[in-house]
Amino acid sequence: MYLDSAILVKLVVREPDSDFYADLVDGQPSVRSSELAMPECRSALLRKWRQGQIDAWTHDMAWTRLQTLWSGGGLVLHPVTRGILLEAARDIEKCMARAPLRTLDAIHIATCLLFREYPLITNDRVMRVAAETLHLPLGALPR
Repeated sequence: MYLDSAILVKLVVREPDSDFYADLVDGQPSVRSSELAMPECRSALLRKWRQGQIDAWTHDMAWTRLQTLWSGGGLVLHPVTRGILLEAARDIEKCMARAPLRTLDAIHIATCLLFREYPLITNDRVMRVAAETLHLPLGALPR
């Protein structure tokens, strides 16, 4: 199972669909993402704090929980390698007719593909269309 950064944030900050994703991940033997999640999650948490969606304490606790997850807490982060970047560039081209895949999202998809970490768990519409284009198994969405 591969989680994009937005899903990781939902696991540590209360959002309407957080319970759905927590249940999806709970008990999974293999939960993966990219090292790219580190700065992406940090950015998302800081943005939520700056916009008043969370307070300083919630920000600090969420950031600590994420660090614990990827420091031996059950989440394995794959490194961003040259091979992944090349695959991401190919995927952007393959998907351009159906999905305007952004660079960071392409890196997540390439990591998921190259490490064969399925399904991809994302609620991002463009990423889901790109994954379908690349025949990448997708996880369910909340109802």
